[in-house]
Amino acid sequence: MRKTLLFTALALASGLVLAQPAAPADREAMRAEWRAKAEARFAEADKNGDGKLDKAEAAGHAPRLAENFDRIDANADGGIDKEELAQMRAKMHHGRRGMHARRTFHQGLFLGMDDDRNGAISRAELGDKVPKLAENFAAIDKDGNGELSHEEFRAHRQEMRAKRQAARAK
Repeated sequence: MRKTLLFTALALASGLVLAQPAAPADREAMRAEWRAKAEARFAEADKNGDGKLDKAEAAGHAPRLAENFDRIDANADGGIDKEELAQMRAKMHHGRRGMHARRTFHQGLFLGMDDDRNGAISRAELGDKVPKLAENFAAIDKDGNGELSHEEFRAHRQEMRAKRQAARAK
């Protein structure tokens, strides 16, 4: 019995050790490998070896890069260098993190207002919890059933985001 218990404890302890995340040295090695691969991809795409990708090189290497060429080319010199690519990746990473946080917040907000857990928010459930939603309840309730579905709530958020982006673009 003691041996079984001892072996079980050792097996569990070794499993916990194996389940630990990669050590910082391993993580750095993985990052170095990723950087080397990225350098190789950039060098492969940079056909003329000038350290920049022009539109033709971008189109030949990655169509999505070519589609967004003007947005990525921050200094508008007709070429994308490694620094501009790094800035683009940083923006994308930051944007995803922000989008996830907002989506999670709004999902929690919706669930918090849905008191009867039927998947929709009635005017009574909304009450005065979110005054702007209460003011615009009829406009948000597209099907006119007196409840805001998750889809209506999401569509309203997207509409508001589009209006904010349009206002910023002016």
